[in-house]
Amino acid sequence: MTQTFSSPQVVCRPALARDQEDINEFCKGIWSGYDYVPDVWEHWFKDPHGILAVAEYNGHAIGCSKISLISAGQWWLEGFRVDPNYQGLKVGSRIHNYVTDWWQEHGDGTLRLMTSAENRAVHHLCEKTGYVKTHEVCGYAAGPIDASVGNFSPANDTAEAAAFAMQSESLKLTDQLIDFGWRIGMPNEQVFDKYSGYKADFVHTFYWWNNKQGLFGAWEDTENDKRTLFLGVLACALEDMPAFLVDIRSFATRKNFDSIFQIAFVNPQVISQLERAGFMKDWEHNAFVFEKKHSDKT
Repeated sequence: MTQTFSSPQVVCRPALARDQEDINEFCKGIWSGYDYVPDVWEHWFKDPHGILAVAEYNGHAIGCSKISLISAGQWWLEGFRVDPNYQGLKVGSRIHNYVTDWWQEHGDGTLRLMTSAENRAVHHLCEKTGYVKTHEVCGYAAGPIDASVGNFSPANDTAEAAAFAMQSESLKLTDQLIDFGWRIGMPNEQVFDKYSGYKADFVHTFYWWNNKQGLFGAWEDTENDKRTLFLGVLACALEDMPAFLVDIRSFATRKNFDSIFQIAFVNPQVISQLERAGFMKDWEHNAFVFEKKHSDKT
């Protein structure tokens, strides 16, 4: 009897506990060893919402992708990785199609992702699967300054804060989208509640400025003993934005931060106000935001 052997196939499936070792190993060569995926893998694996998926080949996980729920009707695709040692197997398209199909079956509303403006392979993949490029963003940064600090007070009423943000002139320039920690979405009371909780990926604190003329939300990150204040929500009248940002730079000094950073939407009015407040472009390349609208099941 002639015995035949079939070649290994790429199989996409929900992640298993044993996949973590493979993911950690090939991520060592991504972003010069500073890839965040190994740090959040365990948290993602335990997330009861969305899906954490891998592409398996010959018994090993060689790719991954995560879809996370931001709030009702808002989803975020992140953690898209492929082991660079497995070229030519179409791993990226397979895992992307797998999680997108999962979302079409189990999700709703809008699914978004962010990718480098230079990553044409992902752009092409998005276009083939019904995603549309909607926005361009870029990182901007500034240092803290010594100056008088404006009037800041905690914004504890999330319903009031969310309503103010959604009506603000500054958010109208971004189609009411903001960054909630490397996740782009629309602010609402549910989102504010989620991201101000201690279980959030990036715990935000929200502050009113100058008797509720402005509102900002921020979280902190520490790397190499340097503390960065990450700005998410920045809601105010457009003409107030430079003064608001300057006061935030003073606020950062008072709170002992080493720098301030924001993922800013590339809109001439937004960028000019950031630059007037002393912020400078911090990324070599911009990034694109893609989104896909859900096709209701029939």
